[in-house]
Amino acid sequence: MRNKTVIKLFLVIILSTTYLISFSQIGSFAYESIFLKHNRFAKGTAIGSVNVAGLSKREAIDTIINHVNEWKAVQNTAIVYQETKEAIPADLFTFQIEQSVEQAVDGQQSQLFIVLDEKQLYSLISRIVGENLVSLFDMERLKNDVIEVAATLKTNAALIDIANYVKEQNIEQKVINEAVVANLQGNQAEVLAWISKHPTIEIKGKSPFSLLNYFKEQNGSFSSEAMSLIASAIYQTVLPTNFTIMERHTSRELPSSIQFGYEAKVDRQNRDFIFYNPNSSSYTLELQLINNGFKVTLKGLPFINKYMIKLDVEHFAPKTIIQYSPTLQPNETRLKQEGKQGTLVKVKKEVYDEQNHLLKTELIAEDFYPPVHKIEIHGLDIGIDAENGAMNPENDSMPNSSSGQNEEQKTAPTHVENKKNQGNMQQDSPINNDTEIYEK
Repeated sequence: MRNKTVIKLFLVIILSTTYLISFSQIGSFAYESIFLKHNRFAKGTAIGSVNVAGLSKREAIDTIINHVNEWKAVQNTAIVYQETKEAIPADLFTFQIEQSVEQAVDGQQSQLFIVLDEKQLYSLISRIVGENLVSLFDMERLKNDVIEVAATLKTNAALIDIANYVKEQNIEQKVINEAVVANLQGNQAEVLAWISKHPTIEIKGKSPFSLLNYFKEQNGSFSSEAMSLIASAIYQTVLPTNFTIMERHTSRELPSSIQFGYEAKVDRQNRDFIFYNPNSSSYTLELQLINNGFKVTLKGLPFINKYMIKLDVEHFAPKTIIQYSPTLQPNETRLKQEGKQGTLVKVKKEVYDEQNHLLKTELIAEDFYPPVHKIEIHGLDIGIDAENGAMNPENDSMPNSSSGQNEEQKTAPTHVENKKNQGNMQQDSPINNDTEIYEK
């Protein structure tokens, strides 16, 4: 009897223990299946660029914190404008991670909330473009886009060009530079007629501009002299900018209508004037008739740096070339060609920042216009052989002719040294009856 009671008690204990263990396991499973399932994010849930599907809120917060810290350590987001680029410090961003997790929507991509320090952003833009130009930009739109870039948590370089954030009413309103050509000489009618039909030329951003191609696109006949006048005025206008001169030509002799250092010769054969606009924004060249000349004006977004053009001009005096001719009487002299001095022009561009500190000096070009030598034709003195310029032995006893011959022989070495230059001059001015050439 007593043994039966013990056995029954033992069975009750075993059943009770089994029940309690089973209930705890089943209850835990049921809790996880029914209750905790609703505290985890469903498939397809993302906060910003971070996938949080299947994670609890606490796990999602920790995951996003890790992604944000990794992004802050290597992020390379920068603001650019023309030649200037400045990185955006990571401490400008405050990530509101817990709020983002709380407001996340199951099965969808939700926003990663970020607060941007607007004061620091304004200061950053001011350093780049200067205090006076900040008002040109839509700071609210810029702020939103900077936040959007940060919310992606992408570690590759992100460049934000603030030229794209200029307020619409400010686009292409600033006069950058201008040049005037007043003396058109014989090309006046041709140039003025063309300008009246083409008052504006667009210079697209991040693109080269070929003036010769532009002329050809207009399908009009235009002389080289007229094209060169317009090209030179445009060159003078765009030179004090950050535009890059890619191709430019000069003449052997500077046209009287063009200033030293600003010539750009163009013809339809093989001479073009090409420059490159490195900015993302477009610029406009406006051509305007004034009196008997014209003016070229460059308009667009202002430059953060200042560009000054310096011309170093050096002149070279012409030499005198003496030619002897048997057709002239002794001591008779005739001027065959008037001399003209040569010129070397070094064109330099100085770049200054907003505080007028010199950043750099660039040598843009060296334009050389050779001198035109003066040519005199002299009659043969008695005692000079017309064939070879040597002393005639029959006249050795004549003191006057001997004295004249010695004077000319002093310049003979320069005749040999400059033989090449004289050859060029002879091509321009053929010699017919002249027997010898000397320089002095």
